[in-house]
Amino acid sequence: MKSSKVSNRGAVVLLLLIAVVVAIVWYANHGGNNSPVRELGAAPEILNGIGMEGSGGDALLNREKNRFTTPGSFSEASVRDIIQIPSTVLGEAGRKKREYWPPAARRYVDGEEGQGFRVTGYLIRAKESGPESCNGYSDSLRDYHIWIGDRPDDEKAQSLIVEITPRWKVIHPEWRLHTIERLCDEHARVRVSGWLMWDEEHPDEVGKSRGSQWEIHPVTSFEVFNNGEWVSLKN
Repeated sequence: MKSSKVSNRGAVVLLLLIAVVVAIVWYANHGGNNSPVRELGAAPEILNGIGMEGSGGDALLNREKNRFTTPGSFSEASVRDIIQIPSTVLGEAGRKKREYWPPAARRYVDGEEGQGFRVTGYLIRAKESGPESCNGYSDSLRDYHIWIGDRPDDEKAQSLIVEITPRWKVIHPEWRLHTIERLCDEHARVRVSGWLMWDEEHPDEVGKSRGSQWEIHPVTSFEVFNNGEWVSLKN
């Protein structure tokens, strides 16, 4: 009889432990900021209820803009290196949504956008973007739109656009716009790492406000050259 009571007590403890584990897993996936369990160094996959597809616009493009993991490796590049990545087949696809692109264009962009790059250059300008489909047209979730050049006196027409997205601002609250704007005034030398992305929505801006439709988007690491060494961007 005593052995039976001990066995029952053990079963109750086991059931309680199982319930606690289930509750923890449920909260991780549904509580907090509605973000699933994620790997160390990754941003939230779901932010304020907005998934990677965003709301409206081009869902496939939005998924690329909203990537939430860090590339496994990075290729070192200059601004010019990125601008000169071949893009003829993508230019021919035009501004259509990606689901309507020719198969060759889809295959090519999938290969290129699977790469991580670390680009060294100089800050030219920065601004906060308006509400966009990738961010669910939320007024509180906005990208930082940043221009960098190979030289401190480069114009925007010669520059590469890199974008800090709301998902990455969650885990890098120190990436403040006013800090980046101050560094732009100084034409600070920076090293920006992240995913290569083709933005088909802005072909008319090439040679005017950007050097290419290639971007680093999203940015996953932002460093500033200070006193002879690279340091992470801080407030």
